[in-house]
Amino acid sequence: MRIKELDALRGLAAFAVFLFHFQLFDYGYLGVHLFFIISGFVIFLTAKSVKKPSDFVIARFSRLYPTYWVCLFLTFAVLYMSRGDVTLTQLLFNLTMFQAFLGAENVDGAYWSLTEELVFYVIVFAALLLGMINRVKVWMGAMLALAIGGLFLNPELGGMQKNIQSVVKYFNLFAAGIIFYQIYLDQKVKPTHAAGLILCLGIALLYGYGSYLPYFNHNIEIVVICSFFGLFTLLVLGRLAFLQKYKWMLFMGEISYPFYLLHQEIGLTFRRLFATENIVVHVALVAVIFVGITLLATFVNHHIEHNTSRIVKKKLQAWYNGKTYAPAKAVAAAVVEAEPIVVDGLSVLQAEKASAP
Repeated sequence: MRIKELDALRGLAAFAVFLFHFQLFDYGYLGVHLFFIISGFVIFLTAKSVKKPSDFVIARFSRLYPTYWVCLFLTFAVLYMSRGDVTLTQLLFNLTMFQAFLGAENVDGAYWSLTEELVFYVIVFAALLLGMINRVKVWMGAMLALAIGGLFLNPELGGMQKNIQSVVKYFNLFAAGIIFYQIYLDQKVKPTHAAGLILCLGIALLYGYGSYLPYFNHNIEIVVICSFFGLFTLLVLGRLAFLQKYKWMLFMGEISYPFYLLHQEIGLTFRRLFATENIVVHVALVAVIFVGITLLATFVNHHIEHNTSRIVKKKLQAWYNGKTYAPAKAVAAAVVEAEPIVVDGLSVLQAEKASAP
């Protein structure tokens, strides 16, 4: 079974982030926080479906990197030709997706969330490696302890304190996604679930995620974050089925990963070509940008995120297992014929595509 409501929420989150970057929704940056909750839900599902830790790494690599590399090269090309303030060295660091840990700047500012996702994947991989994936209370508890510890750090001092807090302050959102997954399986909220979610929400509300913004209002941020927890509670209890009727949200959820990777710098580069403060003209330009990025993301989603990623996954699995790799056409046919893996009644195919954005 596929949870289409997850696609709808992912599409809504992607659209909110887009509106934020084009100054049409001040608190749209919180859409990424919704992505993190979704990731906690679906990545835990993926981890439970794999037979060995290497399968998790291959699944994540093949899903994330081919699409990321294509979007990275497209963004780099646009920035190099328009502004010339990106370098080949920066591009090489960004190819790893670990540029934040290597001291290099992101080619696109939106890539910051990929760092958070990668850290979460490392934690899940470690749980798999140690045979602790089902002892979720242990390692999730450690994540929440680190998130609480981050509250006592002073990011204004910079250095290690800032870097550590910038990572751990999102751990509670991933943890919330895992708890929501457990509620979905039980179809009821147990006392332990409620206590865990209250803790996750409480930690989230103590951080000022948008405090760097000149217009930041923490009360509004609290309302938006609480609404995410409320929406997810309704989703796992089966109360958001009506979202399946909104095809545009499902479509945005389908292309959300390449859309997220492409929209910011490419879109802003186009917007800077037209110097105007007229709000009507601005909205019209943003609408054109939205259509253009959507078309480009749809192309990448179909040709790379679906087709190429599947072939890469098969090649990596064959290489790792020491098998002879079948031709691309045979792989494509096998993918079509193969039944999707199901864990706890849910399709893992959906989980594998639900990465950062």
